[in-house]
Amino acid sequence: MSSLPPLSEASRLCDSTAQVMRAIAYRDYREPTVADIGAYDVEHGSGAMPDPLLSSHRLTRFYLVGAGDFVYSLGQLLGLRQPMITSPAVLARSAAEYSSRCAYLSSGDDSPGVRISKAFNLYREAFNDFGVSKPDADPQMVELAQGINDWRSAHTLPKTSLPNYTNLVHKLAPSIGRREYQRLSGVAHANAISITGSIISAQQDNAQNVDDGWRYALFATHCGVMAAGLVGDLRGVDITPVLSCRAAYEHYELQYNQYLWDLSVERGFDPGEPRPT
Repeated sequence: MSSLPPLSEASRLCDSTAQVMRAIAYRDYREPTVADIGAYDVEHGSGAMPDPLLSSHRLTRFYLVGAGDFVYSLGQLLGLRQPMITSPAVLARSAAEYSSRCAYLSSGDDSPGVRISKAFNLYREAFNDFGVSKPDADPQMVELAQGINDWRSAHTLPKTSLPNYTNLVHKLAPSIGRREYQRLSGVAHANAISITGSIISAQQDNAQNVDDGWRYALFATHCGVMAAGLVGDLRGVDITPVLSCRAAYEHYELQYNQYLWDLSVERGFDPGEPRPT
């Protein structure tokens, strides 16, 4: 039976992927159909939203930087002499969350108006999370929300909707996205059943720790590298480093799937398909 590589290799995968994500995030902004983002904003910006297109691109940077921070931190915890398991699970889920928002804003097929409309959706969601409609809301936050809403009302933008984030993560990582995103929800949100199973597993079975650690690393790096690829294409930069990270991911994904196949056979289950090659 094949065995999984040590978690030190998962740590290195996370580290290299995070570095590429951060490098792509800080490349110059580019809107494919707009020659000058600043000139566009002079024409369309006003009031509380003086730079709507630039703000939309800044969000792609912020989300990708945040996702990369989570991927890096996950790798650091997996690289410890006694790897942590619960915290990496939460970091992997957070990396997927940030990557999904980044991907939502980073389609090269979107018009400037669509990109701004999507950014407005995320701002509106954020203001709702801050409770700006509640009696005890922060007055400054209420004022900012009202100013952005006023700008939105004064401009005609394409209608867009917030995506279903589970579906968006699934698109980023079709083979594992939906399953892992939902599975990690319980750990991230302190579900009693999920946290009990996670802690007992970590205490009793070292092999399971390695399995879980690799699952978290593969999930987070896949979501992160796909989001970085979208941003790289949008910025019009060389994405060779992203493709190298994708190749490294695929190398380890194959080993992980072979391990699962062998484990099923060893336990007497029919995988129902040939061994991955």
